[in-house]
Amino acid sequence: MLVIENQPIIFIAAAAGVVVVIVFVLFRYYRRNKHQRQINKVIKDLSRQQLKNILIPDGVNGEIWIDCVLLTDGGVIVFDIRDYIGRLFGGDKINEWTQMIGVKSHKFPNPLIELPARINAVQEIVGEIPVIGHVIFTCRGTFPKGKPDEVFMVDEAYEKLSSFLRPALPAENLDTAWQKLLAVQNPG
Repeated sequence: MLVIENQPIIFIAAAAGVVVVIVFVLFRYYRRNKHQRQINKVIKDLSRQQLKNILIPDGVNGEIWIDCVLLTDGGVIVFDIRDYIGRLFGGDKINEWTQMIGVKSHKFPNPLIELPARINAVQEIVGEIPVIGHVIFTCRGTFPKGKPDEVFMVDEAYEKLSSFLRPALPAENLDTAWQKLLAVQNPG
């Protein structure tokens, strides 16, 4: 039979190892979800109600995916939410944008190309209520050469959208428009 003379030391070392692993996992979870929490806070603060990850009719016998639709005091906002790290480069009329992570570059489709179709699909449903749309990026990436007007970082949301939120529209008009959107949306 094997007898270990320093059992308390081994037990303490094993417990310390488990604690270190747990702290590491929790730290990574917190960091990874920090940006999603920031997006969720902006969505909650700006909106009366919101829908996330939905399919709605696109107006031409199909459906279109929308990341987030907000009912606000000023109308409806369509958000395309992007979470890219590194340096980001793109423009209104460029088909592919570039993400630089260190010295490596990765291409991704211009998120502005589909935004007008999403806005139009929502506008068809809600009628006379104003609808705007933006591509919103988490703060894990930067645009060192500037970004298009319809694109902003999550920490710019309040400033960029403040003029749209006032003056408030009549609540009954907003509620009617929102009910129309609820009636046709399919959760993704």
